Amino acid sequence: MVSDALLAVLNKNMQFPDDEAKYVLSLFKEKKYKRQALLLQEGKLAQEVFFVVKGSLRLFIHTEEGQERTCNFIFENEFVTDLESFSRQTRATAAIMALEPSTCLTIDCNDLVEALKHSPATAEFFRMIVEEVATDNMRRTKSLLSLSPEKQFDELLQNRPGILQRVPLRYIAQYVGIAPESLSRIRKRRLELKS
Repeated sequence: MVSDALLAVLNKNMQFPDDEAKYVLSLFKEKKYKRQALLLQEGKLAQEVFFVVKGSLRLFIHTEEGQERTCNFIFENEFVTDLESFSRQTRATAAIMALEPSTCLTIDCNDLVEALKHSPATAEFFRMIVEEVATDNMRRTKSLLSLSPEKQFDELLQNRPGILQRVPLRYIAQYVGIAPESLSRIRKRRLELKS
């Protein structure tokens, strides 16, 4: 069952009481997205949190010059939303797009607020998720400020081993902040070093 993946994640770091788990799972809705579908548009309100059951998503922004910059990749068993837009109900500064045909479980803002009030385990779980997101964002900021694109690429491959098989090179290039051709050269050097 689709909700089994979410239940496994809920129980991974803490023991969810059965009644609270059943309650929170009942608030999530299954949605399927085609490749390239926009789950969230920049400028709109982020009204849902997405949990990826199958597939992959990309979180991205547009620069002042109108260029796309990929901020993050989201794979199975991970959550995503524009956190600032979702929590403050302001316009989203990021967009979310499906990289592959994807199945997600979604919960809307009102339902999540209710769940946080009525389920202590849900409140604790989402506090841990927000903490994890903040830590990942800090790590990513340090990477951007202190590592070369080549080192960022290495770090990405280490943290996301199968990413080259699932994500177009142009998005990975955006993520590390270089032209796709430069990333192709880095990748080629890596392959030559391995052989």
